Amino acid sequence: MEVVFLKCLMMMNITVNELTRREKAVKVGEKRQRDEYAAEICNTEEQNSRRGSNDNGCAERGEESVQCADPKVNDFDKGRADANFAVGQTWALCDAADGMPRVYAQIRKVSAPSFGLRITYLEPDPEDEKQIQWFEQDLPVSTGKFRLGKNENTKDISKFSHLIECNEGSSTGHFSVYPRKGETWALFKNWDINWSSEPDSHRSYEYEFVEILSDYADETGVFVSYLHKAKGFASVFFRTGTGPADIFRINSLYRFSHMVPSFKLTGTEANGVPNDAYELDQAALPKTIQEVMVPSHTESQNKPKRQNIYFASKGKVFQTGQIWSFCSGYDDLPLYYGKIQKITFTQAFKEEPVIKLHIGRLKVTTPFPKDVIDWKDRGMPVGCGTFYARKALEIISPYQVSHQVFPQVSLDGTEYTILPKIGEVWAIYRYWSCHIDVEDLEFGLYDIVEVLDDALGDYKVQLLEQESYLDDREDNNRYFKGATEYVYNEVEGSEPIFTIPKSERIRFSNKVHALRVTKEIHGELMDLFCMEFNAVPINILHS
Repeated sequence: MEVVFLKCLMMMNITVNELTRREKAVKVGEKRQRDEYAAEICNTEEQNSRRGSNDNGCAERGEESVQCADPKVNDFDKGRADANFAVGQTWALCDAADGMPRVYAQIRKVSAPSFGLRITYLEPDPEDEKQIQWFEQDLPVSTGKFRLGKNENTKDISKFSHLIECNEGSSTGHFSVYPRKGETWALFKNWDINWSSEPDSHRSYEYEFVEILSDYADETGVFVSYLHKAKGFASVFFRTGTGPADIFRINSLYRFSHMVPSFKLTGTEANGVPNDAYELDQAALPKTIQEVMVPSHTESQNKPKRQNIYFASKGKVFQTGQIWSFCSGYDDLPLYYGKIQKITFTQAFKEEPVIKLHIGRLKVTTPFPKDVIDWKDRGMPVGCGTFYARKALEIISPYQVSHQVFPQVSLDGTEYTILPKIGEVWAIYRYWSCHIDVEDLEFGLYDIVEVLDDALGDYKVQLLEQESYLDDREDNNRYFKGATEYVYNEVEGSEPIFTIPKSERIRFSNKVHALRVTKEIHGELMDLFCMEFNAVPINILHS
């Protein structure tokens, strides 16, 4: 144990007080790596110990020792794997100031097989005078309105923390980020908007942690509840009460420091897990946090049992509450959406584990908006629109899912809006008519398009054609490039760039998970889209 302690101490006691701001930017990803490595050392040495004893991992040996409690219930790093990056996503990156994830960037391009990203940073664009003064003094901003900033190419994913929900204004060119119900955030402790008058006195921050109880609204702000770190656990936080001292309203967005990725715990993960608890991502937490003993009356009465809510299968990460597109009949295309309500895991002796996803299938809300055409055949799958999750559950396997979907969620959390976004790749019906029925799908023709613009609800798209020189079906990949002509098209004409009006949005069949890659063809480098074979319709005219 002494060797383990020394290793933990050496990894965690690296002081950054003498580093310049530029040097910190280089070291942002190393904080996460140190924490993870130290935890791994401790967990490896103490894997046979149990919480029933008084030893919770690494023993406390001085103020700077690493306390390694039970192994982490959830693996946050799976969500940061390079396979999870896709064009159009918005990510939180670690700030150069103290490594907290409060810088935002949109993914513009993903290169493979040599992984690389082209990103565009989001810059704060405050409107209130106090907020403008705050921003001008280079104080951190993680909420409110943003606009597109500088571009950058990077291969370093260690500075990426987590995906965020970012709302884009339809005509203003602004983006907004607000705390959302169910999220966990860090607040600046002893915060005051007038820090901007003496900014150099407020460059080192302490934090408080809260659960978001309501979505943010301009008129009412947002209601939150304090979370306290549970003593004896690596990063479990819980609520201690429901009174006015614990639940309160925040009106100023700039009091929020950053979102902390988290998983809601069920109380069955280990003995002593409190009620209303979350496991927070240690990479988004400061080194020192005051701990609170878990009162006996707040401990979950659920008996520990084998119940996993987080899995990694075939490079995909599953968690209850997520929404995924999945395949079911009709050429096995991902034409449907489902919300994961439960995950079960079984494994026979010397057999591969079997994972089952219990989902509530998303059903489109009816009637359609008056300015949107509906299918005549009610059995036709709908790729975009507003949906709700059925209460009746059905079981699918991880092999049926295609990609995770990040819809716009209604304030009451019951409706999900899924629409094509700029940079996404979709399959569309070639000879489109609202009279297409389910039986036509097997023989229907499709085109593959990239969404270039979605202003005013209409969709400007670029036709893509398959690159016949490349045939990597053994790797389940197909490659596409921008077409130069739209042949055999009696409706839009021969131009490869055309507009699909909002009224005809059901023409979009399904989103195709695609990565931007660079391939050498006939001695020249070419930018292409790499797509999973089973997400692309077989009957593509431009192939």
